[in-house]
Order: sequence, then C-alpha cells, then structure tokens
Amino acid sequence: MSLQGLVDSTAAALGGARDMYGSAPTATGLPSTGGLQSLRAELSASVNSVPVGWRGAGGEGYKLTGGNGVAALDNVIGADGRVGPQVVAASNESREGRSGMTNVVSDTRNWVNAIAPSTDTPAGKQVLVNHLEGQLDRAKGLLTRSEQRNIAMANMIRAASAGYGGRGMGAGMPMGAGMPMGGSPMSMFGGGLNGLGGMLTPFMKAGRASSGQSSAKGIPGLPGLSRPGLANESRIQKYTRRLSRAITAAFPEITDIGGYRPDALKWHPSGLAIDVMIPQWDTPGGKALGDRVVAFVQAHAKDLGLDHAIWRQAIHNADGSSSSMEGRGSPTQNHFDHVHIASIGGGFSGY
Repeated sequence: MSLQGLVDSTAAALGGARDMYGSAPTATGLPSTGGLQSLRAELSASVNSVPVGWRGAGGEGYKLTGGNGVAALDNVIGADGRVGPQVVAASNESREGRSGMTNVVSDTRNWVNAIAPSTDTPAGKQVLVNHLEGQLDRAKGLLTRSEQRNIAMANMIRAASAGYGGRGMGAGMPMGAGMPMGGSPMSMFGGGLNGLGGMLTPFMKAGRASSGQSSAKGIPGLPGLSRPGLANESRIQKYTRRLSRAITAAFPEITDIGGYRPDALKWHPSGLAIDVMIPQWDTPGGKALGDRVVAFVQAHAKDLGLDHAIWRQAIHNADGSSSSMEGRGSPTQNHFDHVHIASIGGGFSGY
C-alpha cells in the first residue's frame, strides 16, 4: 500500500469510527414519570375520598384494590427515578464520545498536513506512519471506553428497573452484545470493536511493512498492550503487567497504579496484583470511573488473566459474579479510593 493509500485508509477508518456514534438525543429523564405521578395522585385522592360510613365488603375491597394500585404506581415511579438518570448519562456519554472522536479526526488531519512536506524522506515516512498508528490506537481506545461504559450503564439500568416488575429490561438479550444506547457504538462493523480491529489490520500491516517495523503484540479491542503501563513492571507477573497496560491505555484519566509492595496477603508481594487509584473517588464521577474499570476487566477477564477485583467493599470475580465484603474501617481498607485487581500470574516474562 502506498503512503497516500495509508493516509486515505486511516481517514476512512477514523471517519467510520466517528459515524458509529450517530446522533445522540438530548435526554432529561423519562417522559412517563410526570403522567405516572399525576395518576398516582388522582388514585390516592380517590381512595382517600371513600366515605367513612361506607362499610362492608365493597368499601374494604375498593380501598384494598386502590391501595395496591397506589403501591404499584409508587414502584414504577421509583423505577423511573432510578432509570432516568442513567438514560441521561448514556446520552451525555454518547455526545462526549463523538466529540472525542471528532478531536482525533481533526488532530490527525492537521498533523498529516504539517508533516506532508517532509514525507519524501525515509525519516518523514517513518514519522507519518507512527503518527497514524498512534491515532488509530487512540480511536480504538475511545471506542473501547464507550463500549465498557455502555455495558456498565446497561447493568445499572437493569438493576434500577427492578421496580417495573416482570422481566427486567433486556431480559433474554445480553446488554452490551448488540444493543446500542444513545447512539454509542456497540456492535457495528460486523462485531463491535473486534470488527474495527479487523478493518484496520490490512493497512496497519502495510504501514508497518513500509516503515520496517515488526507487528506489535496485542489483542483486538485492547490497544496499548505493547507499551508499559503506569505500574512499575519490574516485580509484577505477566498478566498483572497486561492488566496495568490495558487499564492505562483504556482510562487516560487514571494517573497512578501501584504494583508490588510488602503485604500480609500473597497478592502484591508475589506480583499478582495492582492498585488502580481512582481520582476524586468520593464523588459520583469517581465512583462511576471505578465501576467502569471493574466492568472493563470483567469483560476482558480471559484475555487479561483476571482473578478478581475489589472495589467499594465488594469482590468482583472473573466470571462476572460479585459479593459484598465485611467492613475494615477505612476508605482505603474498604477499597473505596482504589480498585484492587489481581491476576492469575503467568510468570515474570512477557505480557
């Protein structure tokens, strides 16, 4: 593939990645809530207006049925109140994802224009290919984060929707495996992020061939594994290293990951665990970030060699299950300010 062909293919891939987000509607909540609240008020007033002297089975039956109706409406209104904010968050996430991808496209275009005059030299060609590869990694990182946020969002909506009764939202359909939310990318291009990775492969191979680079080791949908992560890698094992690299690439807002340290338990002294420090952990945004990290490592548990994660006094296993833990007395000991992530090991060489 020619250098111009590589540039054109990169532009097409980035444009396609941005289009995957679609147009995100502006959401302010669920439109049903107001009508339900009005209905609940009217039904409650009707039940309360039953004359005191209205005795017998008819009056009692009316009150009982009406009271059950009020309780049912309370449940649905409560479910609306829990689901509505998640719908708003999904809409906001979609707009932010498209904006981030637009920035990638703009940065790529501006930089290619700037470097174009020097691409008649081998060094200039090398710089251009490196830049294009970095921008494609950046785009895949944005899509990965969007997918994981959607999975976490879908799980939160499913949990919050229990008050609706019957089958939960999406029952029978695995959320995050084909259901787009708010215009965000989930399974476009014939297989979500893996599909994007396949679309990029041919011209990335061509780019590496033209620059003399060997193919970097990695996993489709998990960019950045060929670059060191934030954790000190000298005393952590293979899959622990892989977890650090993947989280570093997927969550640029995280700036501190601890690794080896002495401890009474085996995980950190044996190089089997990292501590992902959560900025502003005591805010809603910090909690949401920690939730996304947990969802990310569980979603890629096999590829990343996850054993378990601990976050906010709960242990989250590689099979997707979770269970609460006893209180230990402080935010750090209860894992509120960081996500403890343990791997299956794999030895001290490779990643």
